[in-house]
Amino acid sequence: MARKKSSYTPKLKRSIADGRRVSRLIWRFVSGFGIGLLGFSLVVWLLYSWCCSSPFFQIESIIVTGSKRFSDAEIVSIAGLDIRSNLMSVSSKEISEKLVATGWIAAVDINKGWPSSMTIRVKERQAVAMVKTGSRPLLYLDRYGKGFARVGENDDLDFPVVSLEDEDVLGDRKAMKGVLDMMRYASRGNVGLPKQNISQLILAENGDITLYLADNPCPIFLGQGKMWKKYKQLARVLSWLYKKKKFVAVSGIDMEYLERRVLVTFRS
Repeated sequence: MARKKSSYTPKLKRSIADGRRVSRLIWRFVSGFGIGLLGFSLVVWLLYSWCCSSPFFQIESIIVTGSKRFSDAEIVSIAGLDIRSNLMSVSSKEISEKLVATGWIAAVDINKGWPSSMTIRVKERQAVAMVKTGSRPLLYLDRYGKGFARVGENDDLDFPVVSLEDEDVLGDRKAMKGVLDMMRYASRGNVGLPKQNISQLILAENGDITLYLADNPCPIFLGQGKMWKKYKQLARVLSWLYKKKKFVAVSGIDMEYLERRVLVTFRS
């Protein structure tokens, strides 16, 4: 029986052989590159591991700036740093997260000074009042209307108390605007209505604000809106009442009695 002749021509055979050689070269290159990359990664990892445990990168100096609430030692402790910390291994992100978690620190900037020093710059929140919402514990309130830290037993209590009937408005700058405006105006130092004499501000669910002073806890109804105008009017009224020594007998003040009139009621 006659054998069937191959259909491959010499030219086709050479083409197939060339293709196979190219494939082998590509495979060798890819394999060599992969092995080289793996080896390089291993060297980098070993070098990094050595640096993370090397005394050469051990932190010797930590400078803390911007902190009034916490001492430098407390900042370092909260950040989780000590004399055994390695500059290469510590994470700036993790340090920032730990410090911000205190509530008092709004932002953190960390600068690593190679090979063995670190600078931690903190920006603290400024309390303008304390806020009470329902049965929740007192929180400090910042100028943006956000509660940021729980008030402790030994903390400064010399702040007005903002009482909210609707907890959802906490942190809502628009809803808190009237309260925040009144405290900001009182901070300007008008002798008729200084911030130090504000005892409590109650923000009702409908947005009405009622003010109470420390030296006479009678309700002062502020209502809503036009807080700058109402602040100036109230300061003038209080100055007159103090001057005439009549404020101790006041039982209430209504700042929305009439457009240009303030209603002052007295105890009988």
